[in-house]
Amino acid sequence: MPIYEYKCGKCKRIVEVLQKTDDPAPKCHGVMKRLMSKNSFVLKGSGWFASSPKKKKPKPSTDKKPSTGKKV
Repeated sequence: MPIYEYKCGKCKRIVEVLQKTDDPAPKCHGVMKRLMSKNSFVLKGSGWFASSPKKKKPKPSTDKKPSTGKKV
C-alpha cells in the first residue's frame, strides 16, 4: 500500500497516511487535500526510454559447414 500525504485546508497540518487508493481522506478541521510528493523510484540502466539506443542481437552465422554424418 502506498503512503499518501494530505494537507488540511484550515489548520495547514500535513499528515502521512498508509492507505489503499480508494480509502477516504483522514479527518481534520477542514477539507483534506492529497498532495503530490516526490517518490524514490528510479529506473537505472539502459533500455527504459524510447530514446535509448537499442542493443542489436547478433544474427546467427550461416558459415557453418554441413555435417557429414560421421562421428569423431
